[in-house]
Amino acid sequence: MKNKVYIYTLSAAFFIGGCATYESKPVPIRPASSYTLQARPQYVAAPAQPQAIPAAPAGQPLPPSPPVEGQVPPPPPPGQAAPYQPPQYAGVGLSIGADVLSDPDRCKQYFGVDLNRAGVLPVLLVYTNGGNHVYTIQRGQVFAVDYDNNMWQALTAEQATDRIAGSEVGQDLMRGAGKGALIGGAGGAALGAALGAALGDAGKGAMIGAAAGGIGGGAYGAVHEKSKVEKVVNRDVMSKALQDQQVAPGYTVSGFIFLPKGNYHRIEINVFDTTGQQSVKYTVTPQGSF
Repeated sequence: MKNKVYIYTLSAAFFIGGCATYESKPVPIRPASSYTLQARPQYVAAPAQPQAIPAAPAGQPLPPSPPVEGQVPPPPPPGQAAPYQPPQYAGVGLSIGADVLSDPDRCKQYFGVDLNRAGVLPVLLVYTNGGNHVYTIQRGQVFAVDYDNNMWQALTAEQATDRIAGSEVGQDLMRGAGKGALIGGAGGAALGAALGAALGDAGKGAMIGAAAGGIGGGAYGAVHEKSKVEKVVNRDVMSKALQDQQVAPGYTVSGFIFLPKGNYHRIEINVFDTTGQQSVKYTVTPQGSF
């Protein structure tokens, strides 16, 4: 009967310790145009004084009227300058919305913990292609710009994981290491007592089992829980991170970039218009620093 009690105690100890603290949450998205922060395309500046096309001499036809928006104009007659236009209409139809998760509560809605405490600033980017061009997006072409005009590239998934796991947030997530010690101590005591009872000294067996279990369980728990936290965090970061890909007409894609926590005032995004063979820079300017 006593042996059964010890076995039940051991089972309960293992059950108490088996608990994870990191919670991966789904990320709902909306069309890019519905986000408060909107990226604006930055075209090459137009000439300060557009060159006027001289009127045709009497008896000759007038120059053609300006093209309708969205149409590619015909080349100008020889000797006449073409009016300024954004190159190949690059960026037409592409909307980019952004959501900077610098608020702790909002960050927890997406990740379960406040990654800002770990020195990681998550920024959600949503691309909606409402045009007829194909666009190529790359995580490595998104930069945060600080007040000294230094450009900071987004962290890789491995860099973000290392920051999170090695921070106070990571220590909180590894509370399971303490539970590992609890498993070792309580389990060792129960097992030792059960063995001691069989040998005629349950108390001595419990003391030896608790000591051995506490040391072994604590050491194993610390290593095991750190490894488990890193795997869970890395998997969640990679699944939510912005991927290098193309955005076809009519498609919406999204993903997070993970910036090193700093003092920034804008985000620059370089997008390549595959159809027009032109690169277009977009800027996001939140209110104040982030």
